[in-house]
Amino acid sequence: MVDGTDVTQGVHAKKRILLDTMILCYAHDRLSQYHGKASLIVKASVGGLIEAYVSYQNLLEFYSVMTGKRVKKPLTSGEAAGLCGLYLKSVAVTKLVPSSATYCKAFESADELSVVDGDVFDCLLAHTGKGNVDTIWTENVKHFEKYRFITAENPFGWKWEEK
Repeated sequence: MVDGTDVTQGVHAKKRILLDTMILCYAHDRLSQYHGKASLIVKASVGGLIEAYVSYQNLLEFYSVMTGKRVKKPLTSGEAAGLCGLYLKSVAVTKLVPSSATYCKAFESADELSVVDGDVFDCLLAHTGKGNVDTIWTENVKHFEKYRFITAENPFGWKWEEK
């Protein structure tokens, strides 16, 4: 249920949704303030209740964050690799692989928009989603505002509950 409506019947059921890395991280970080909502988002994704997508970049970032110092209780390399493997095997979650042309466009866009530092990863993610998804679900909506060809929504602002 999202905001009192079954997720399969609401506005989200009609969208192709790219899950940002931190949604995956929060779902597997029990100490995160967003753990409950992120877990329900991931359950809805792997259960096929929403049309969810992840990029290979998301999985690499997930592995990096969850095995590093950004979480209070990091996963072991085996645990993180195992979770990445489960996402890769999931038939309900579509995986996106950027082409070399996507990388070229992302670098051109990064230059045009003066994207620097780690923000280049959001640039690549936006271009990977372009034409493949309708929206990116992310905690950091502002990171994607400059990419006019894709929308971003923060699903943590909605009320998520399990039936």
